[in-house]
Amino acid sequence: DHRRLGQDLDLFSIQEDAGGGLVFWHPKGAIIRHILEDSWKQTHLQRGYDLLYTPHVAKADLWKISGHIDFYKENMYNQMDVEDEPYQLRPMNCPYHILVYKRKLQSYRDLPIRVAELGTVYRYELSGALHGLFRVRGFTQDDAHIFCLEDQIKDEIRGVLDLTEEILGQFGFRNYEVNLSTRPEKSVGSDDIWEKATIALKDALDDKGWGYTVDEGGGAFYGPKIDLKIEDALGRKWQCSTVQVDFNLPERFDITYVDSHTEKKRPIMIHRAILGSLERFFGILIENYAGDFPLWLAPTQARILPVTNNEAAVL
Repeated sequence: DHRRLGQDLDLFSIQEDAGGGLVFWHPKGAIIRHILEDSWKQTHLQRGYDLLYTPHVAKADLWKISGHIDFYKENMYNQMDVEDEPYQLRPMNCPYHILVYKRKLQSYRDLPIRVAELGTVYRYELSGALHGLFRVRGFTQDDAHIFCLEDQIKDEIRGVLDLTEEILGQFGFRNYEVNLSTRPEKSVGSDDIWEKATIALKDALDDKGWGYTVDEGGGAFYGPKIDLKIEDALGRKWQCSTVQVDFNLPERFDITYVDSHTEKKRPIMIHRAILGSLERFFGILIENYAGDFPLWLAPTQARILPVTNNEAAVL
């Protein structure tokens, strides 16, 4: 149990004085997190992603535009007043990345644009649902968004799958359960773009040679998606990685690019996470390794032990 190992190894804690579901990373756990984050950032820079840091709160109006207040309000914390204007903690990073995209006029020559962030989000959970690192109220997602053309979807999805395989493989996770979820009854976007996106996801999976199960009608209302479950040393499966095509937020935020005929067009937006939540993934690692982390990830990698009192004096 990662909760017991986390306490025994002094990796993390949940402090009731601060509140349930809020994680305190202790020095040893913080070292492991630093190693994880540093490796993640370097890998993404090498893969053509730009790194972002964005605020933890925003005006409530932003969450109205994104649709979160209408469709996700029960998972959000109450609004706070700042100089008579309502603000809210973010439950997701997507709108922030869109604002970065919208800061200037984009050309088709600029696409694809890939942005990534280790962004902390806050979601309301009932106290009875909280469970160690697996179900918390504040957590950090390894979030990324890709803005691309329709004919770039397949290559970008394939690139995400390659990156997922590389990063998860660093931790010894090479067995996946893959699900492809298709268009539900209620959805946004044209039949044509749904078909193109779904075919692109299927082709990318076929190119990887990964077996997968099709969940007909199980996609999000805004686009089809691929979900990966990893298998740990005990044969248990954990939901971590996801790749989702989004036709909704580009419309809501009216994001565009200028095509070769100087006309404004709507880009395709891809959401993706590989580790999912750093907290949850850390919990999985603790249980997978039973606390015996590989050398490169271990918080204490070497110790010098004196043999005699003379050496002890030097040390």
